[in-house]
Amino acid sequence: MIKLFSDMGADIPVEIAKKYKIQIFNMMVTDGENEYTLNSDIDKYKLFENMAKGIDYKTSQVSYKEFYDVFKAEILSENEIIYISLSSGLSGTFSTANMVKNDLLDEFPNAKIHIIDSLGASFGYGALTIKVAKMIENKESLEEILKYIDFYKNHINYIFTVDDLTYLYRGGRLNKAKFILGNLLNICPILDISKETGKLNFFDKVRGHKAFKKKIIDIVKKKSDCLDKQTIVILQGDCMDKANELKELLTKEFNNSDIIITGVDAVIGCHTGPSILAMVYLDELYGKYDNFEI
Repeated sequence: MIKLFSDMGADIPVEIAKKYKIQIFNMMVTDGENEYTLNSDIDKYKLFENMAKGIDYKTSQVSYKEFYDVFKAEILSENEIIYISLSSGLSGTFSTANMVKNDLLDEFPNAKIHIIDSLGASFGYGALTIKVAKMIENKESLEEILKYIDFYKNHINYIFTVDDLTYLYRGGRLNKAKFILGNLLNICPILDISKETGKLNFFDKVRGHKAFKKKIIDIVKKKSDCLDKQTIVILQGDCMDKANELKELLTKEFNNSDIIITGVDAVIGCHTGPSILAMVYLDELYGKYDNFEI
């Protein structure tokens, strides 16, 4: 039997994870003094509220011991493991999981463990994990599942912005001069995630949210000609009004009503703040699993 795992960076709602039998590894955040379990000790709204007061949070990766104990139990139950992780360019979690895999293979040479670096973030790879769960449910072969994962990683695109540069600056992703000037001029940075490194990439900027909406249409039109034939994902931290505006614009522009709005939770949110607004889409279709529901 194939057992599917992901982590809290994927922003998969608890009820959806249960529905599709996806086991989620927890992650912690720390304010320098105390450590909190996400969605148990602290939720994203409290975290955003505290961040606005100047509290700086950092995330911690899944521990070696947790990976080891969970994966070993599955091996002893003769299950095959697929774990889809937060991008290695954003977290050390993939590296730790891979270390555990290698150590377990020394103990159990016949174990089947597939550690996947999503090279992505939030529900971008959360959607991939759900699609893989559906493939497992549909009894697709392991070869087909791994082929699809590789395709998805090569054709997924992220584009996002924030209204408030404070959190990118605090996290070291923006220097002081750009932070001050950007806030003065109402600059909205446009970012994506590199398919090669899985790291955040600043590639453009506009002045104001209206300009961002126009720019996003121009960018995605150049990258994809199949936006009317897939499920598009909109991610938002705590700005549902802007997410709904973007959904309305995309529906009209691409004649596509198959658009999901979902939340960016604390793992990503503590780096971006509550104003994050993003779009996730494919630049090429696979033919199966291009549309999905949650």
